[in-house]
Amino acid sequence: MKKSTLAMLCLLMIIISTVSCLAGCKSREQRLNEETEYEETQMKAVREKVIRCIKKDDKEGLKKLFSKSAQKDIEDIDGKIDEVLEAFKGKSIVSIKSEPVDSSRTYDYGKKSITIYGDYTLKLSTKGKCTIFISFCDKNDENPDDKGVFQMELRMFSKEETPKDFSGGAYQDDHGIFIYTLQNYPKK
Repeated sequence: MKKSTLAMLCLLMIIISTVSCLAGCKSREQRLNEETEYEETQMKAVREKVIRCIKKDDKEGLKKLFSKSAQKDIEDIDGKIDEVLEAFKGKSIVSIKSEPVDSSRTYDYGKKSITIYGDYTLKLSTKGKCTIFISFCDKNDENPDDKGVFQMELRMFSKEETPKDFSGGAYQDDHGIFIYTLQNYPKK
């Protein structure tokens, strides 16, 4: 009797442990799915605002999307925004193809930071394509002035047209607006 009770107790403990482990894994998976969905939603909203500003030739609207710190750090931000808008003169954006977003999250002594990176191919009315990379800080408890877009890289050529000696553009977390054409791009 004692042996059967002990065996049943051990079996019950194994079942409870297994269920707890599986529930823990599922909650981690759920949390990752929720984070990914959140990041996709946030980046989609930023992308739509950027594209709307480009379509409407809205210099001030585009500038307001940049974080306060990026507005201070980017040399001649007004001139750079003018260059972005000028690149789309006479062209309209017909469609947008997006890649899955990337992100960086930190939790440091209770302070949270979320940076999200988007990569989009824009099909233009002129039958060409270009690529735009948008990096923005969604949250930074330590430096609230960092919240907003801090980098935009516009390549006025498609991924298929990218020159073999193209160096890859800006570093991931540099503040700036970078515009590259087939005649003007950083070489390896």
